[in-house]
Amino acid sequence: MEMTSRKYRGGVPLLLVAACMAACTTAPVPAEAQTRAFTAEDMLDLVQISGGVSVAPAGDRIAYMLPDVAEDWNVLERFPLGTVYVRSLDGPSAGTPVALGSEGRRSSFPMFSPDGSQVAFFLEGSSGGQLAVWRAETGETRTVGHTFPGKATTPPQWAGNGRVVFARPALPGVASEPARVRVLHTTDEILPGDAYFANRSRAGLVVLDLATGAERALLDDEAPLRSFTVSPDGEYVTAALPSPDTEGIARRERNETFLWRLGAGEESRMITGRGQRLSWLPDGRMAWRGRGGLLTLGVDEPGPAQGGSGTPFRSGSGARLAPLEWSPDGRHYVTLVADRSISDAEVEAPQPGMFSIARAFTDLYLVSNEDGMATNLTADFDDDVSGPVWSSDGSSIFFRAVDNSTYDQTLYRYETERGQLSKLASGEESYGNLIPVPEGLLLTIQSATAPSDLWFIDGTTGRRTRVTELNPQLTDFAFSKPELLHFDNADGERLGALLYRPPGATDDVPVITYIYEKLTPGIHRFSARHQIFATHGYAVLMPNVKIKVGETGTSYVKSVVPAVQMVRDMGFTNDRFCLWGGSFGAYGTSFVITQTKVFDCAVSRATPPDLIRNWASGRDRDSDNIEFGQARMGGSPFEFMERYLSQSAFFHLDEVETPVLLTHGVKDYTILVGEGELMFYALRRLGKNATLVLYEEGDHSLYRPSRADALDVHQRM
Repeated sequence: MEMTSRKYRGGVPLLLVAACMAACTTAPVPAEAQTRAFTAEDMLDLVQISGGVSVAPAGDRIAYMLPDVAEDWNVLERFPLGTVYVRSLDGPSAGTPVALGSEGRRSSFPMFSPDGSQVAFFLEGSSGGQLAVWRAETGETRTVGHTFPGKATTPPQWAGNGRVVFARPALPGVASEPARVRVLHTTDEILPGDAYFANRSRAGLVVLDLATGAERALLDDEAPLRSFTVSPDGEYVTAALPSPDTEGIARRERNETFLWRLGAGEESRMITGRGQRLSWLPDGRMAWRGRGGLLTLGVDEPGPAQGGSGTPFRSGSGARLAPLEWSPDGRHYVTLVADRSISDAEVEAPQPGMFSIARAFTDLYLVSNEDGMATNLTADFDDDVSGPVWSSDGSSIFFRAVDNSTYDQTLYRYETERGQLSKLASGEESYGNLIPVPEGLLLTIQSATAPSDLWFIDGTTGRRTRVTELNPQLTDFAFSKPELLHFDNADGERLGALLYRPPGATDDVPVITYIYEKLTPGIHRFSARHQIFATHGYAVLMPNVKIKVGETGTSYVKSVVPAVQMVRDMGFTNDRFCLWGGSFGAYGTSFVITQTKVFDCAVSRATPPDLIRNWASGRDRDSDNIEFGQARMGGSPFEFMERYLSQSAFFHLDEVETPVLLTHGVKDYTILVGEGELMFYALRRLGKNATLVLYEEGDHSLYRPSRADALDVHQRM
């Protein structure tokens, strides 16, 4: 089965395999309004801020990092490298960005000092990484401290204006050669397959005095450092490391927390030893969640690891309202509390011990730190509330709310003295984290037709001003805005779906059906991949799937097939439909084509066709995932053999008539490559029409980190 090479003005073959192209016939060229089709190259060239935005305390400057999209190592990289930029803010206006760095070295993780006069960040190049500091007064950058061999993955933190605390990463450990003979016991704590998912990162913890250049190593560079936090006054730091008996055990590490006094040169002392997660309160106390509520501890008091018990943060009914965001004066805080009166009818109610995508909808509470009085600011909301922050002057609270029906978002302001709630912004868009600055907010805003950019929103009027324009090249394209549709699944339950239509096309349109689980919440987020399809003349259907325990594959069929029929009945298609999914969506794709013949082609990335094989892959994570995780079988094959047989595509592959393209990364350790090979070899023996494409360096994404592989993947799809 070979790829059709029909090309459009963008120069990239359409994203379907040959069987799909033949079945779907010729896609209509959009009638008007676009210069050229959006391609995989265009997708890879998109620029986005990585690692967040640092704001000077006075709100007059910001710093952020833009990845170098031309470099292979940044393709789908969790911690990309690029260039740090600093730019001034004059109210809503932004000055010209100033690049920080040096020739041949990338920069990352900018953080302003408490007085806003300096920015600490990392420079990394062929000789290693190093801390660097930019001074606003002179505009000069200098490197400080020793170089380190590993890659920085956490931002530096300031301890006052003259000291920086940072994790100094070591090189990843080199895996030892496997033994010629291995012996496994059922009592082994770790199976070899699970070891891949263990956290092997190593980093020292260093305090650097900028005036003298002196470094103090709190932890050596081979320490299994997991996180660290500097106290509000900059005099202390806590760090979390796994206990020696749990270190390196995937999903089972239990952290111990240590405390250092930075100015005294004292040794650390252990504060917690049973996995408690410490945070700092504004008054300098430490806090963690205990069984009875939030517990607090002074820096000179013994922690639980030393026999201390801590002091309840608050007693009575207020004990459940743990602080989320404090007011600048420390007199109030806000927190989010689950609203059990609202639930999502499109998601099966969670069962004890069973994975679910269901998430509690929340209300926003304002709590007095003096008397514990709590006020529900959103008691009348049906929307889901998130992301509260205080204004710079502490007079107001800003937060986001998402309409649970349309997914439209609204940005609110609550004035604490007047008790008045008002809307600042609202619409068919998606808001990022809210960052308070004088006179308003900074935040990223994106929509279905525009990727994220940084904006300023006036905190009183809601007037918005663009701060960044990261992708001006997108004016060449006319993107599709998805429609929110509704259909009844085979059980009569009302579900949502998204539908992208090609710009300008009104009939004779082939449809690509993309599946995973619940997809409609993404309606106001930019999807480059779906815009590739739409601008090449294809509609994209994304139906929600209501997964039910023990009926995982059947749930896909009951949801996907009625959604396809709904679109077919709309009358704008050429009656040709392709099915596409990756990972859990590939499981659904592989299963659906064994149960129905409504699809003319299928693309399945990293498919797990046999739940029994996946359950017995030699990894506890897979057994757990199949029983009580995403697959939701409810137990082992020995308890529910019929479920495993009926819900596995493998045992029904003789019914497949749909041509299918299977893609898999050889280095995929999430769904092992043998799963994809299993399905391909079975289809081959059965005489079915299937193609398997293997990416030798590919992981679960297929093409991290390779631009060439990314282009190949999209040209074959």
